[in-house]
Amino acid sequence: MIPRQYYTERDLRKRQIDALKVFNDNVTEVKEHAEYKVEFMANSRNMVLNIVLSPEFPNDKPAIFVNPVFNHPWLGENSNQVVGAPGLLNYTVHSDLGRVVQAIIREFQRSVPSIANEDKSTDTSPQSHISVNSLMFPELSELNIEELQEILENPDLQDKLLENNPQLAEIDQETEELMNSIEEIAQDNLTKQQMLDDMKSKVLEGISTIVQMKMSYEDLNKRYQELCEGYSPHRIRDCLKDAAIRADEDAEAIAEQFLLGNVSVETFVMKFAEKRALGQARRAREERLAHQLAQLDRATT
Repeated sequence: MIPRQYYTERDLRKRQIDALKVFNDNVTEVKEHAEYKVEFMANSRNMVLNIVLSPEFPNDKPAIFVNPVFNHPWLGENSNQVVGAPGLLNYTVHSDLGRVVQAIIREFQRSVPSIANEDKSTDTSPQSHISVNSLMFPELSELNIEELQEILENPDLQDKLLENNPQLAEIDQETEELMNSIEEIAQDNLTKQQMLDDMKSKVLEGISTIVQMKMSYEDLNKRYQELCEGYSPHRIRDCLKDAAIRADEDAEAIAEQFLLGNVSVETFVMKFAEKRALGQARRAREERLAHQLAQLDRATT
């Protein structure tokens, strides 16, 4: 599985849209990658959620609208936009769009008034007003004014009412699941961080090794170039030529010493012949090598 941090923004957006289609039925694409419609039934009514995804999604939360509009604490004031759903209030880039929409649909399926109840909504009695504004606490509609007043004045009864409310219990459960999911993601990130640090150390070690090898190569290459220059055929030819000249100069020096009477005949003959022979041998080698180099130059041009 590819770690989440290696997905592109486009990949993350597509995964969220795929999750929307997996967790919900009747999903229709209104505008590619930007707007979707989810149809569902609630108390025999045809309902529609419109999900609008901004260019910054999933970094920004989606905008969700319900039609037809009805009274519900999750809806904005005088608006059909869903703003109070826990999944939207606690939305992060790690949230699951499919589950957020699924939770909203389930809540509306439980709390949306039926068509018959909606026809009675024109009743202006206090009891009717309480019924409409008690969607999250339907049991309140069965109480009389005195009982409602007692709950209003008794914090213990209020706490009991909240504890026994299934919708709040589900919100608490969803919040706990979200916190557990965030904790798992954080633990996974810590594991990936250690792996990333280990890989970074290996890369740095590899770079250090390459730098050392490069320095060693440059030193060896420099030494190789020096040896190539010292033992090149042209260099050897020049050395032979210089050596032949020195041998001839040594022979001339011996002859001058003999003429001055500083060297005996036997010594003169032996040393003079030796230097002359050495000079001629070096000159012959130099000329032969020069001839070979000339032939090579002609062959390569």
